[in-house]
Amino acid sequence: MKRLMALGILIVAIFTGMSAAQEITDWSELTDKALPAIVTVMSAGEEGAENTPLSSGFIISGDGKVVTSFNAIAGKRNLLVRRSDGSFLTVKGFIAADADKGLIILQAEGNNLPFISLGDSDKVKLGEAICVISSMPSAAGQISTGVVSAFRELKSGLKTLQITTPVTKESIGAPVFNKKAEIIGIASFCPLEGGQVVSIAIPSNVAKELLKGAKAEVQPLSGDSFAPFALATAQTELYKTYKEAIQTPQPGEDNLVIALLRIAEAMARAGQTDSALGTFSKAMDFSQKIGDKESQSWAVMEIAKSLARAGQFDKALQVAKGISISPHVDRRSYAMAEIGISMAKAGQLDQGLQVVQEVSDLLYRCYGLVGIAGVMVEAGQRERAKHIADQALQVAKSLKDKDERSGWIGEVARVMAKSGDFDKALQVAKGGDNKYLAWIAEEMAKDGQFDRALQTAKGTKDVRWRESALLNIIKEMAKAGQFDQAIKVSQEIKDPYKRCQGLSCVAAAMAMAGQQEPAGQIYTLALQTAQGIKAGYERNFSFSVVAQAFAQAKQFDKALQIAEGIVNENKSEQSGNYVFFLLAEAMASVGQYDQALQAAQRIADASVRSNTLSEVAMTMARAGQFDASLKVAQTIQDPLARLDALAGIINVIKAQKQQQIAPNQAAITEGTRTTSHVMDLTIP
Repeated sequence: MKRLMALGILIVAIFTGMSAAQEITDWSELTDKALPAIVTVMSAGEEGAENTPLSSGFIISGDGKVVTSFNAIAGKRNLLVRRSDGSFLTVKGFIAADADKGLIILQAEGNNLPFISLGDSDKVKLGEAICVISSMPSAAGQISTGVVSAFRELKSGLKTLQITTPVTKESIGAPVFNKKAEIIGIASFCPLEGGQVVSIAIPSNVAKELLKGAKAEVQPLSGDSFAPFALATAQTELYKTYKEAIQTPQPGEDNLVIALLRIAEAMARAGQTDSALGTFSKAMDFSQKIGDKESQSWAVMEIAKSLARAGQFDKALQVAKGISISPHVDRRSYAMAEIGISMAKAGQLDQGLQVVQEVSDLLYRCYGLVGIAGVMVEAGQRERAKHIADQALQVAKSLKDKDERSGWIGEVARVMAKSGDFDKALQVAKGGDNKYLAWIAEEMAKDGQFDRALQTAKGTKDVRWRESALLNIIKEMAKAGQFDQAIKVSQEIKDPYKRCQGLSCVAAAMAMAGQQEPAGQIYTLALQTAQGIKAGYERNFSFSVVAQAFAQAKQFDKALQIAEGIVNENKSEQSGNYVFFLLAEAMASVGQYDQALQAAQRIADASVRSNTLSEVAMTMARAGQFDASLKVAQTIQDPLARLDALAGIINVIKAQKQQQIAPNQAAITEGTRTTSHVMDLTIP
């Protein structure tokens, strides 16, 4: 009897517990207490403009620490925090951020502020009731309830709580409470494949860990202090520029194809695969409308090559195999060779080699093998490069056309020299064109074998190739600090404008090494050499090279004086374009960005100026000046050059060793406006 009574009590207890778990919770008391600490993070308007709401957030300390979504505020410089009573707090900066996990802790001005504490998200259970309280009313409501429906791991590896509560743009960054009034997460959402979006909560313990590692000093909301801020801005600007570039008309069929491919490659470099594939598809559609078969074949070949450069190797091969073979040129084989080389550059050496070895046209197979051997040298695989060069040599020797055979044997000799096999390279190049010996001499100089390089170069009978080789040897000597020998070789060059280049190179290297007085003497020799040149183009070019050398040595007044002299003497925009392009590049390379930008603005030709500004912006980004580089990129008029610059800056930011990349941000900002279907690039 007692056992039956005990069993009955147990059954009642079980059903009572289930009923308690299913009952509706009254969240009103929690809401009244929490709302004073829940805020709206806003972008401060300039010069009377309205403030823009960005996200919800919540105060976690009386001195104004605010947790919110990194993705929502990234790229914004001036922030405000609006409290539930309508008052505002100025955000001084941030003390901790994790772009990969999508959280940031801002530091706002304030004292004795109401705040709420973070709970322990490790204790969360499936089916647990939750409440999200945002700072702004939305379609889903300011207060939304639901349950924890799953534990979801994102692509970044972050383990999150999937919740049934709808999360809108207004409620991103809002606190997620459990029935005990503890914050167990921060509201966000995650796009899935196929366009579906699920609501998630970033676990509160992630914010706790972030708080533990917070910096003592407040950091500015700058891309220079935290690279993912710059990344967010760059991605936003990239998408705006993409829309502009894709709508910019290009006269002529060839120009349109090249423009579309340039856009697609830029988007691919920036990681925007959907936009890149969409643009490639536009290029393919356009190519099918080209009436002339030769032009159409060329366009499809360029698309295949471009797809490979963008890393879309399967699609590139698919397109290449559909290229019609012309009686004049086998563009299919050329495209296949280029694809193989691109695969090798991407680290797929074996796959690239296999593609090249299957190329039917012997000339292009040789081209591909030489290209892959060069890639192997760059990758440090010299022994393997020598083996591939031997294969290329056999193919080159089998070419029927005498000139083609001689030319490609010389190219093989050159890549053998790059691999360090100088004896064999000289043997292969023996009796060939003079330029091959010159190329081998240059590779010897790069390897530090200056005496042998000089001996090989001086054995070149054609004076043009001999002196070109000597000039490149001089440059390598100057890099190695062998100034006396470099000066001696420079003075042996008969061509005055090559001699001027050599002397200028040595002078700049000496000046940068601190040898100012002897460098001045060499500059004088270079200027005297340039003044003695009668031909207009070569004279202008020589003076431009001297000006560039002065700029590299940070002697900007002298550099600008020479540049002004070239412009005044020639009254030619073309001369000014070239000299100020060289000056801008040189000034940027030594960190004089303001001077570089001023030089770039002196360039009259809009296209040259845009490309110069793009180079300056990239140099600034490589130096870690992300914010400034983005400002320069935004001034570039040509949308194609601007797109190239932005894609380059994004790559530089991502390459920073200490940088945390924010993959979820790209998903949140791009996921609602890109399609996920696979582009069909099959040729009809």
